[in-house]
Amino acid sequence: MPVYNYGSFIKESIDSVLAQTMPDFELIVVNDGSSDTSSEIAHSYHDKRVKVIDFPENKGCYPARNTGMRAANGKYICVMDADDLCFPDRLEKQYRFLEEDHQIGLIGGAYQLLNNRLQFTGFRETDYETIKLTLLLHCYLHHPTCMIRTSLVRKHGLYYNESYRYASDHDWVVRASSLFPISNINDPVLFYRRHARQISSSNLHEQISFGDQIRINQLAFFGIDPTETEKTLHLAFIKSEANVHFDEKTMDKWIERLLVSNKRNQYYSQQKLQNFLHAHRYLNLHRN
Repeated sequence: MPVYNYGSFIKESIDSVLAQTMPDFELIVVNDGSSDTSSEIAHSYHDKRVKVIDFPENKGCYPARNTGMRAANGKYICVMDADDLCFPDRLEKQYRFLEEDHQIGLIGGAYQLLNNRLQFTGFRETDYETIKLTLLLHCYLHHPTCMIRTSLVRKHGLYYNESYRYASDHDWVVRASSLFPISNINDPVLFYRRHARQISSSNLHEQISFGDQIRINQLAFFGIDPTETEKTLHLAFIKSEANVHFDEKTMDKWIERLLVSNKRNQYYSQQKLQNFLHAHRYLNLHRN
């Protein structure tokens, strides 16, 4: 749990972890140079399961996450934010899932918006091949709900790329999906809090820029080293954004190149890729 000046939220978040139905865990709070009461609140817990690491100055969310992951001793590592709340059985549900399915290395889960009982993401795609395709567009595993096998983090060096300052979670999930199957559980595991200080709110422009680079990087799975023009066209296509140079003929040629390249590399399911690309073709042609 990285925290930077979330003194108004962190107690609720810590309490939601300590109230878990599965009591065997460690909670690593990484205080990222907070200047408010965050560190004081974290240190106030006299529970041996709570461990606090203090940075003398603010380094950023992903350096804090990496520090926590390297310090973790458990069989699994669970992502937790200092402004969200766990469902009481979150750890138990995700632990049982990974204990029962040894092929899956990383999972996410459903969540509910905090203080809004009507907004609930009840369905999360569980099919690995479909999730890989969805990652071409965005980070489909809701990052604050993720749990991963520690052994795979160590084996593959699956730490966050700190250069993607506002989108490293997307890159992290993409890299994981290239190494082993990932999935979701459809049960809610988290109350997710929305507010103005979140990265997705306060640094949206930078997040989009980093996200676009991650979208381009995934063309390597097709064996494609794109030109600058192809990068622009691919982003317009995959995000269904208007581009005056991207007519129907050009789009069809790009779809064909992706399909031919994947048939050679066989990274994605060919049939599911074809369905995915033609769905985006439809969106592009009917976006107005």
